[in-house]
Amino acid sequence: KFRKTDLLAWKESYDWRSGFLCFDDYVLCLDFALAMHYRNYVASDFGTGRQREFGQKVTNWVKGQLGELALKKFLHEKLNTEVELDFEIRDEFVPQDISYVKEGDRMRTPNIGVGVKTSKPKSGFLVLSDGDTREGRASNIYVFCRVDVPDDHLMRVTRENIRGLIQEQPHHARYTDLIPGFENISYEVAGWCRPEDLEEVTEIPGQEFSGPRYVIASGRMKRDRDSWNEFVGML
Repeated sequence: KFRKTDLLAWKESYDWRSGFLCFDDYVLCLDFALAMHYRNYVASDFGTGRQREFGQKVTNWVKGQLGELALKKFLHEKLNTEVELDFEIRDEFVPQDISYVKEGDRMRTPNIGVGVKTSKPKSGFLVLSDGDTREGRASNIYVFCRVDVPDDHLMRVTRENIRGLIQEQPHHARYTDLIPGFENISYEVAGWCRPEDLEEVTEIPGQEFSGPRYVIASGRMKRDRDSWNEFVGML
C-alpha cells in the first residue's frame, strides 16, 4: 500500500524531471550514431569480443546522445543553466559529457566531470562497467537519464521510402499502414550520484553480469530540486 500523498509527491517530481525531445534532436543524434558506425568506432561491447549488429549499435548511440540532450534541456528549462555538450567524433575517448557551462556572458569549462548514462524507461538501475569508473575515464558525478526510443525508430523516419520500396510486394498491404510515424521522444532525468554512492555487484534483479559492475537503484539517486541546485552549484 502507498499513501496517496507519497504517490502525488512522486508524480510531481517525475513530471518536473521529464519532458520531450523533438525530431531535430533525434536527427542530430542519428547523425552522430551513423558517423560512429561508418567510422567503425567501438564495434564490440567494451570488455568483450561480442560484436553488436547495426541496429543495436545505432540505437544505443542514438539513445546515449539523446540522454545528454535531455540533461541539457532539463538544466536550461528547469534550472536556468546553459551547458554545451561534446558531439565531436574523436579518435580518443572523451570521458566527460559536459564541455562548457555558461557563466554570465562567457562559456567556461565545468568544475566537475559529468558522465551521462542513458537507459530505457523501465530500467531501475544505473549500471557502470569497470571501464566507466577506471582512472582516466571516471567522472565526479554520474547522471542517469531514461529515454523512450522505439525499437523501430529507423523505420518510422524512413516510413515513406519503405512504403514506396515494397508497394508491389505481396504482403505490403498487411502492415504498411501499421508503421507509425515519428513522435516526440519522452525522457526522464532520473537523478545523479557520486562514485562513492555506487555498489559493486555481479547481478541485479533479473540480470547477471559477466564481471563486476557498479550500480545504484534510481530511487536512491539525488533527484529533488535542492539536489539539482547542488549539482548546478558544483558545475
